[in-house]
Amino acid sequence: MLRALRRRALAGLAPVYLVGGPLRDMLLGEPIKDLDFVVEGDAPALAQSVAQELRGETLTYPRFGTATVVLPDCRVDLVTARRETYPKPGALPEVMPGNILDDLARRDFAINALALPLAQRRPALLDPQEGMADLAQGIIRTLHPRSFTDDPTRILRALRYEQRLRFSLETETWSQMRAAIRDGCLDTVSGDRLRRELERILEERRPAQALGRAADLGVLAAIHPALKDGSALKKLASEGQVPVSGLTCLAALAYPLTPGQEAGVVRRLVMPGTWAKVVEDTVALKSLAGKLAEPGLTPSRVYRLLEGRAAEAVCAVSQLTSSPMAAQRLDDYLRRLPLATAALNGNALLALGVPAGPKVGELLLKLRDARLDGHANSAAAERDLVHRWLTSEGGLAQNG
Repeated sequence: MLRALRRRALAGLAPVYLVGGPLRDMLLGEPIKDLDFVVEGDAPALAQSVAQELRGETLTYPRFGTATVVLPDCRVDLVTARRETYPKPGALPEVMPGNILDDLARRDFAINALALPLAQRRPALLDPQEGMADLAQGIIRTLHPRSFTDDPTRILRALRYEQRLRFSLETETWSQMRAAIRDGCLDTVSGDRLRRELERILEERRPAQALGRAADLGVLAAIHPALKDGSALKKLASEGQVPVSGLTCLAALAYPLTPGQEAGVVRRLVMPGTWAKVVEDTVALKSLAGKLAEPGLTPSRVYRLLEGRAAEAVCAVSQLTSSPMAAQRLDDYLRRLPLATAALNGNALLALGVPAGPKVGELLLKLRDARLDGHANSAAAERDLVHRWLTSEGGLAQNG
């Protein structure tokens, strides 16, 4: 893709620039995950040309003059160089054609306002916003005072970069962020856009740290008042507490919620079903901690209490509950209990004389419970149990 675009740029067909994150990560010695290009001209037309050569597909977004070339192993975005104005805080921008300097000036942070012109044989890095100096100093800096007001999702993006790169917020940027939070700018952003930013945080290597920082600064509470407590996130992020996945961090975010609050959070962030289940199961499991800590609770009873719950919710609550016994049983459920399945299946039960119908399913569940509780550890032991159950219910069938 890069070579195809560079050939066209060198031939004078279109000024093309490699921009933003790939250059930042290359300069920092970080892995490059994707490539983003800005075109001074018709980006969709250029994307169509490249896609045809590489036998890919093109997705176009006329409102923003952007296109995505989709190949079997990658997706690459091409953007028409543009200027932006924001009609009101939190609104999507109004877009006008521009040049590469205009395009770099609309970026979120100086470290992302870098460009490499592909039309030059020996490309010289464009750095009009002095992002290189910020990379050297390890700081994140906005390009103008209204940056967070124009697009409040940049608040979450700043914290994501801060934790990923181990950078710090520049002093004035920090003040701008606090003012935007205080002025309620996040209220102007749709739940769908906020969720997408949270999703990007959950995909990071250190999602709990970024979310914990957002909680400390009042960002999460500004999104929804019930998200003011970041203590569970901090515990999950502490030494020795390694989250299984980003959704485990979502569960930790939901852990302080009281029953009934989760519905409002799910609505505010327009959560998909997977997210909503993690949040709802986390709140429910926290309420079950007392029952899970009861002495003499059998493994089969634990299994029935937890069956069907989201694994990420179980994982988070096992690390966050204050009850060692509840934590142990939650951990057992994740690691050991699902492996305890009955040796006999439905056909085997029919062959033993169990009548077809609901009784088969009922006895399969009883056999699973027997396995879990150590009452049957082989197929022979399970057959003996089935015989006893049938006898106690009025005698064996003829082939029993």
